[in-house]
Amino acid sequence: SNADAKIILLKPVGNNHLSKDYSTFFGFGFGGNLMTPINFGIGLDYNVLFSNVKYGNENMAGSIGSPVLTIADLFISHRDKLSEDFEVEEMIGFSFYSHTNLFNYQKNQKYKNTGNGLNLGGRIIYNLDMEGYQQVFLAGKINFYYTNVFNENKEIQKYYDRSVFLSLGLGYRYNF
Repeated sequence: SNADAKIILLKPVGNNHLSKDYSTFFGFGFGGNLMTPINFGIGLDYNVLFSNVKYGNENMAGSIGSPVLTIADLFISHRDKLSEDFEVEEMIGFSFYSHTNLFNYQKNQKYKNTGNGLNLGGRIIYNLDMEGYQQVFLAGKINFYYTNVFNENKEIQKYYDRSVFLSLGLGYRYNF
């Protein structure tokens, strides 16, 4: 079992509003993983990421600013020991999203949207001590984001309703 903290860079990709209208998201996260003796585990991550509306896209984004994306991941993992110093971990799971923005002209009001989707990822882990209690890791993940935006025009709905996220994380883990 372990607990970790990480910094994250998340890039929305594709033809959608998160990719076209927002800058890359940066943030931090915390998580934990309960491992079994056969190197399978179940884990939970909680991440908070911040971005900006791209300059010139304020009208496309709906006069909103200060985007915050909160992600809770529930996943199953498997760990393989590569050597005394290195391990690799594969993950598959489900993500819950909360996307919040402040309105530019009404700072006390927020726009909030929720979504969910599948996530796939992996970590390369380096042991900092001989016992393997302290580790650093580089994580990569792909998230699929689906939300509940509805529009009569299916192209507009697709533009605002879904996205794909690619993320990189660098973190510290403590095993207990």
